Amino acid sequence: MHRLLMTSTVLAGLVALPALADSTAIGGQEPMSQYASNIDRATVHSVIAPKLPAPPVGANADAQDLLQAALQALAAKRTGMAQEALERAETRLLTRSVPPDQADVPDDGTAVHLISSARLAIAHGDLASADSAIQQAIGALPPDQRTVPSVTRDAVGGEQSDASK
Repeated sequence: MHRLLMTSTVLAGLVALPALADSTAIGGQEPMSQYASNIDRATVHSVIAPKLPAPPVGANADAQDLLQAALQALAAKRTGMAQEALERAETRLLTRSVPPDQADVPDDGTAVHLISSARLAIAHGDLASADSAIQQAIGALPPDQRTVPSVTRDAVGGEQSDASK
């Protein structure tokens, strides 16, 4: 009888375990933070990385849009949003098409390294260095990840880009 009770208790626990692992089953909330975390060992406070605020860009934002959002978040001292924007920008750069024989070769582009440096600077509280690394990363982006400024006609008929207005 004792063995039957023990077996049924273990089986009930195994059935309930997936429900406990689902974050919506416990309180209906995922852990969330406004601050950067889980970037390096110094910023790991939990085995579960908290959800970070999404940057205010569209779903189809390119790496440059995400890096600009990271700069704006840093300027507002919103390190969690800056981290999220940097991680998404890095993902955009690492999601690429390559021949099958090069699939295991990591992207070692300058922009990817600079984004990593920016995240580490945020982890150490050095927002000025993070800002600088993000600005450099924008300059190092591959052409397919840059936002092309729209061209308009000025009053005298010459072309003028958004950047020169």
